[in-house]
Amino acid sequence: MALEATVGDDGMIYIRETDEPEIVAVTSPAKWEAFVKGVKAGEFDAFAEEPDGAADPA
Repeated sequence: MALEATVGDDGMIYIRETDEPEIVAVTSPAKWEAFVKGVKAGEFDAFAEEPDGAADPA
């Protein structure tokens, strides 16, 4: 699975998963920018799953 994002002719941001391309989320450029800044700042790291066997047993 991968995410694809593009800017539409209307200036809005369109986001979809490659596994289900018929489902499209739409957001404003300002909200998209805030989301990207949050990702870069690690605000969503707690939601990421550890790969099998990668968790620290300590």
